Amino acid sequence: MDKMDKSISRLSIKQSIALRRLTKTEVVAPIVELTILEKRICEVFDIFDTTKSDEIDVKDLGIIIRTLGCVVTEAELQEIQVQVEDVVTNRIPLKKFLEYMSKAIEEYKYKPAEAEDLLKAFQLLDPEHRGYIMREDFEKVMMEIGEPFSTEEINNMMAIACDPETKQINYEHYINLLLVKIPESLNVYSIADAMEAARLEAMPKKPKLDSLLLTYQ
Repeated sequence: MDKMDKSISRLSIKQSIALRRLTKTEVVAPIVELTILEKRICEVFDIFDTTKSDEIDVKDLGIIIRTLGCVVTEAELQEIQVQVEDVVTNRIPLKKFLEYMSKAIEEYKYKPAEAEDLLKAFQLLDPEHRGYIMREDFEKVMMEIGEPFSTEEINNMMAIACDPETKQINYEHYINLLLVKIPESLNVYSIADAMEAARLEAMPKKPKLDSLLLTYQ
């Protein structure tokens, strides 16, 4: 083989290697920027991620969800745990938690009741409009409607709601204690509202009927 043939052969080999490298180059996925809601969820998660490993202990799941402003029963909490827990490590990875909670909040799951709804519910237990209900009546309702509360949960509730001397529950005062005021910028459901409004605003506007009629005149 003469020098010319050797040069061509080396060039062909180099080209083949270069092409092979190009075909094997991995396509790097673009970095997706987090939404405002996802950023808020990550901020709260980070508070409980003391090891900064993007994981939290499963025992902190209920606390972190309630810190976000969500209201969950023990049964709902167990359902969430099944969805987000890494059963091998018994820990909650950020990725799973973020995916599940973002979707849940956008669907308005676990949203706290409004003050007006709570007031109407208490007024049903107060047909005489006295402004209060008796402890024993409230405890009975809590045990019979929906998921029953434990004795410990009811005692904790009564410690806040009930006057220990009269055994009465001034429900308007109790509602005010229940409803913690969260700034709009930190309220995950307010953030979800704003995101939905922005989404609708960005959608193509349908032409009005009068505009269409003018077009064809």
